[in-house]
Amino acid sequence: MVHLQGNSSMLLMHPTGFRLSPKSCIPSASRCGSYRNQKSCIPKSSNWISYLLHPGYGSVEEEEQLRLACFTQQAMLKMLTFVDSIVAPNLTREVLITDWLPVPASYNKLDTLLRVREALSKTLYEIQLPFNSSSSAKVATIIRELVDVLSAKEGKVGEIIWSTLKEIRTRIMESLEHDHGSSGTQSPQRSSDIDDATRSVAMYVMFLTDHYSLIEPIVSEAASVGKYVPQFGATEPTNLTVEMVSCLEEKLANKSEAFPDQVLRFLFLLNNSSFIAEQLRCTPDFPQSYKVDLIGKVNGYMERYIQVSWALVLLCLMNPTPSYFGKNCSPLPKFESEFQKTYTTQKLWKVPNPWMRNRLRRAIIDKVIPCYTWFLADDYGNTPLKFNPSNLEEMLQELFEG
Repeated sequence: MVHLQGNSSMLLMHPTGFRLSPKSCIPSASRCGSYRNQKSCIPKSSNWISYLLHPGYGSVEEEEQLRLACFTQQAMLKMLTFVDSIVAPNLTREVLITDWLPVPASYNKLDTLLRVREALSKTLYEIQLPFNSSSSAKVATIIRELVDVLSAKEGKVGEIIWSTLKEIRTRIMESLEHDHGSSGTQSPQRSSDIDDATRSVAMYVMFLTDHYSLIEPIVSEAASVGKYVPQFGATEPTNLTVEMVSCLEEKLANKSEAFPDQVLRFLFLLNNSSFIAEQLRCTPDFPQSYKVDLIGKVNGYMERYIQVSWALVLLCLMNPTPSYFGKNCSPLPKFESEFQKTYTTQKLWKVPNPWMRNRLRRAIIDKVIPCYTWFLADDYGNTPLKFNPSNLEEMLQELFEG
């Protein structure tokens, strides 16, 4: 290999005769310092190595193999300087936290590290392709040393990724334990909303799903050496997501027990469970049986909510109110009063998912309107009507706009 010194920077002379500048063939830290630039530059590293190692002509003689190996070694050592410049800011295992929950910047850090490790893995594979068992001892030694360096770097980045994944997971679990944002300190509108911990778990699960192929070997390695013990019979990254969702469900159920209002309790569980189910709907690696079970829970929470809320309102129509003179009075005024009170209370409660909001409204309408219509069809006396069925349906369509 020939080193040519100029007024600007050193040139690397490829054994085929090309002159490659480190600035042109190795992305600089200044040009690739930002997260977005890192994402675009990292994958190009392995493409560049492929170009170096596959110059486009047939078998090479031993001398040329040696020159190629030396050139590859020098080029790779320079590339590792670039790798270090990307990894260095992410070496810390600290996870950025706001209100006890990991913030998106922590996932940006993980994404960068995963792409670095992917480039190192591809480079390791590419380096060993053009050199076979017939290579000279010198060539074999150079490649073996280079493979050792790259393998160590790949392993180090993998350890950082696993530690960061564990730290994010721990922080989320702690947020569930500390129960920040408790229902007792929130307005009724807010207390039924999707919990911050639910959103955080969903972000974690989506990250694992989107980066499944890159995370799978890292989690599998952690499991093989005893750093991680899966709790379910699935692949390792899927185990992580199932464990997180299972723990979240348990903590949400415990949190809901503290709600003073049972109606709010089941609406809270409905909102959070339906949010999780929606996030998992398009995740092919998540167990289908778990998805089906979660949908069943969503339906169950909806039924319980209606039972402890609107079904009680309808009971007013079934129980005539006795008068002081031994005659039964019409239950209509009592029903109208309870309906108005329930409607006014729940109108500003939150059901953030538009599809679930419309579905819940329809379920309430299908429960209330037929019973009310049936009651009016019977002889309800001469009591003046405050609401006709159409009025009630219009009002029920206004629920949950908080």
